[in-house]
Amino acid sequence: EFAGIYADEGISGTRAANRPQFQRLIEDCRNGLVEGIVTKSVSRFGRNALDTLVYTRELRALGIDVYFEKENIHSCSAEGELLLTLMAAFAESESMSMSDNIKWGKRRRYEQGRAESLALANVYGYCQRDGALAIVEHEAEIVRRIYREYLDGLSYEMIAKGLNADSVPTRRGNDIWYNRTVQNIVLNEKNVGDVIFQKTFNLDAISKKQVRNRGELPQYVVEDCIPAIIDRTTWQLVQLEVKRRQERTRIIPSPDYPFRGRIVCGTCGRSVIQQSLHGNGEAYRIIWRCASRISRCKTDTDSCAIDSRVRYGRPEQVFTQAWNLMVSKKLMHQASLKQRAVTSEDALVRYRAGELSRLLDEVGRVEKYDFLLSLKVLDRMELQPNDKLSAVFLAGVRITL
Repeated sequence: EFAGIYADEGISGTRAANRPQFQRLIEDCRNGLVEGIVTKSVSRFGRNALDTLVYTRELRALGIDVYFEKENIHSCSAEGELLLTLMAAFAESESMSMSDNIKWGKRRRYEQGRAESLALANVYGYCQRDGALAIVEHEAEIVRRIYREYLDGLSYEMIAKGLNADSVPTRRGNDIWYNRTVQNIVLNEKNVGDVIFQKTFNLDAISKKQVRNRGELPQYVVEDCIPAIIDRTTWQLVQLEVKRRQERTRIIPSPDYPFRGRIVCGTCGRSVIQQSLHGNGEAYRIIWRCASRISRCKTDTDSCAIDSRVRYGRPEQVFTQAWNLMVSKKLMHQASLKQRAVTSEDALVRYRAGELSRLLDEVGRVEKYDFLLSLKVLDRMELQPNDKLSAVFLAGVRITL
């Protein structure tokens, strides 16, 4: 009685675990539904020598013979295992040779900068259309939004929360955005039309484990080879902002903790953190204080001579006052910012100077602390002697109050 045809179409034979039809065949054999197997060749049964021998031995133990037509081998025969071992090794070697040939072809296309060799299944904002790369416009708008919000000071987490709140679908069709997803979009050079070929590679043809290329193989950078979603100026500014944030504290501010990780000691450079004071008849209160002056944070190398303290809520007041002070002297500050926007050697400072000048006109005076405004314009606060705070703006303006 014919048990059926078990065939995995378009699936590599190097890993049996990834072949559903092959696994169904083995399971049917274990359940007594199959008494014998006929296969075209050893390479059709498997291209992994170890898998081939393991499964043929298991089948032989179950009393099931595997007949390989091309090689005329019966797995249950006396000489079957020896011949099968040799043929399985040849099949595995053939698979590895084919893999090397495919890799060689891909690398030649990488050298030529041929963008059609790109795998775009998970690249948000792009698709294949009529044999060419094309921009998916509704996704491209989200990419531009992400870049714009990142330049406005929002963290990956805040951007992801905003996209989730607006029910923006991901490439996979769900509505869940993660920090890493946003980060990958921000760092993906394809959005500016460039491509870095061979960022990752497979360790071998059998395991097909993909690892990041850290210099083991050459990489190829091709500029302006695919349609760009982001203009090059914006791309360069965002990458400078990424670098700036990486050089600073990893602590990310939030609306509930707007100055977490954003205040440093102007004397020693250590972080300024919150400390709760109570006991000895003193009313409970929270202050900002240099970490080197707090016993639980102090290290043997700390040598800050100044013990300045500011009360909780003071940084928000200083930012608001500093902003309104700039607004009241807007013409003077805008003249300085205009010059900085032209003469500064730092492209990010030039951009921030222009933005600050624009926001002074657009926003004007504020009545209370504005968290989103501070993300756009404020670099950090510095705790100074005599319990003063300096608001240091991204454009280079410093105001001490």
